[in-house]
Amino acid sequence: MSKAIPAFVPVLAGAVIAAAVALLVGWPGQPPLTDSAAVAAAVASAVVAVLVIVVVAAAACRPARPGGAPATRTSAVPHSVEDVDPVTEPIEVVVGPAVMNARSAGSSSSGSPSVGGEPRREAGVSGRESTVLLAVDRGTDRRGFRKLIDERALVFTRLPVGAARDLAARANESVGRGDGSLHTRAEYDALFDLLAEGATTVPEAALAPYRSVLLDKDTFFAEPMYVVDVEGWPQDAPTLKGPVTAPAGARLALWPTAPHDTRPTPSPDAAGVLFSTTAFALGNTGNRTLDVPKRSWRATLTVEPDGERFLGLARINLKAMYNDPSQMREALAWRAFAEAGVPASRHTYAKLTINGRYRGLFSMVEDVDRRYLHDRFGDADEGNLYKAGCGTLGCATLERRVGADGDDSGRQYRVDGDDPTYDLHAESSGATGYDDLAALIRAIDGTGLPGGDARFATDAYRAGLEKVFDTRTFLRWAGVNILLGGWDNYFATPSNYYLYNSRPDGEPWFTFLPWDYDNSFGIDYVGEPWQYADIVDWPAATERYHARNHGRRGRSRIPLVTNLLRQPELLRYYLDHLEHLLDTTFAPDTMTERIGPDGGGLWDRVQQAAYLESDTPHDVAHTGRQFSNDEVYLANGKQFELHRGQTSIQAITHYGRMRHDRAREQLAVLRRIHPRGSSGANFPVPFTPGR
Repeated sequence: MSKAIPAFVPVLAGAVIAAAVALLVGWPGQPPLTDSAAVAAAVASAVVAVLVIVVVAAAACRPARPGGAPATRTSAVPHSVEDVDPVTEPIEVVVGPAVMNARSAGSSSSGSPSVGGEPRREAGVSGRESTVLLAVDRGTDRRGFRKLIDERALVFTRLPVGAARDLAARANESVGRGDGSLHTRAEYDALFDLLAEGATTVPEAALAPYRSVLLDKDTFFAEPMYVVDVEGWPQDAPTLKGPVTAPAGARLALWPTAPHDTRPTPSPDAAGVLFSTTAFALGNTGNRTLDVPKRSWRATLTVEPDGERFLGLARINLKAMYNDPSQMREALAWRAFAEAGVPASRHTYAKLTINGRYRGLFSMVEDVDRRYLHDRFGDADEGNLYKAGCGTLGCATLERRVGADGDDSGRQYRVDGDDPTYDLHAESSGATGYDDLAALIRAIDGTGLPGGDARFATDAYRAGLEKVFDTRTFLRWAGVNILLGGWDNYFATPSNYYLYNSRPDGEPWFTFLPWDYDNSFGIDYVGEPWQYADIVDWPAATERYHARNHGRRGRSRIPLVTNLLRQPELLRYYLDHLEHLLDTTFAPDTMTERIGPDGGGLWDRVQQAAYLESDTPHDVAHTGRQFSNDEVYLANGKQFELHRGQTSIQAITHYGRMRHDRAREQLAVLRRIHPRGSSGANFPVPFTPGR
């Protein structure tokens, strides 16, 4: 039915008409208008004013919705857009009872006061509440809304009780998610439709409450610990050497938890389950540790080639830390690389439960894939990504290979079969596979330069390599790696690293990406004191490793390190950065503080979850971990060295002090030729992609 005409309308109209008449006929002391132009102006002004009043009156008398028709659409399916002006017309969104995550609490649809920036709420039709979104100058369309939340999750269960939370819960329910976050396009489209109510845009006032609960990857990995709970998985499954798609009825759920919680699988808090899916796959990972009792896992969160991802994460790596009684070596390594301006995976911890059985504490590590590349290289994320391992061509030494016909193209590094040494994980459409890698290896080798081994000391060698390779980032990686004693990478093995060409069209541009750091900080199987390794002559520390693994005398061949450190300018950069590391990240007090054997560090974060893997101090862990709770305590709380057969495991703080002191001694000798600061570089240096 129509509304009554507001009382101010006839009053205004009468006043305008009276003023116009007075101007035309005059009043005492004021003669009437006689000029024809002035008369026309007065009449026109009066007409315009009356028209404005009529428009206002018409808007005020607009008919209400007939028959108590719903003010909002309840379906997530897009509807035709009516001719609504979102700039001048308020949008009313009516919400019904809260539809919430079964594991969440605290949602309500009561008419409580406005909280946390939410729009004003009033009583709505049929006893339901409505949210009146006040008119704004501009809104966000569907495309802009998707861009706002790209590779993020909207954790609506962290919103205060109210309309904003209720609407997001309805969007979640409409696509059957059943967790506490929105992260798929279908969910965001459903929320957009609920907010827009048929309009093409949503006012900023309606979006404001959601901005504070958008979760990105940095925030996700900043949480100290998660629960990863898998239900409906086949019992006693054997080692999964490839991803196995979850059977019908299986579900993977994930939520944050407090590290000090004494329960193996704590229930979600009031915010509920953060992420839940039935479309996932599981597989085991590792080389030497693939078949050990406590295996590492990789959870593939989307099993469709173009499937949507949680926070842009296609996979989550759950590393068992089988060789590490401290449970913190990888955490320390990834932090050190990030501080040094080296592209590094994000890291946190997780408790893993499968079918109600606690599988233990795991290191959760971000996978290296296209989304990883996009986060670090921006739009230059479509190049060739190589994973280096030990395969058909031996281990990934980056030595130049030349065929019998003199060919040294990419064909020399391509292997047909499932055991490549340089595995092309992601291939660009613009680059010929492996030809870019061959170009890099020729530059490392100094192919075509005169002078024998002396060519590596020349400016021509440095310039040629720096055309195709980020030498400075690599040298910062090298400084961190030699100090933390990571030998199972491009050092003793050489293996376990990535190379990424971010410029696939034309001349390549490669960046070195680290991977796999459980064997570090004094873990040794060959009797090598890694804490005393020469900071320049890396191969000298690999003789025992080579004899043990190859059955003969020799040294590991790693030309990317040895050749670069023969070039004076690059060597000076490396030494200056190494000294910066000794002053900061690898200062003994800094490392001790981060571990926190007396409290306040990583030990506080991991100890409770680690202790839950066994029922007694000395019994074998029921998770398959090779160390008892007492050994975990001795390695962390007491910082004792452990020995098991030929395995020697230094206490991290003791290793760090010995490594620090020996590196200082070696550096002092080198400073006689290369004074401190002679590179002219300042540290720390953030990673910047491109040349």
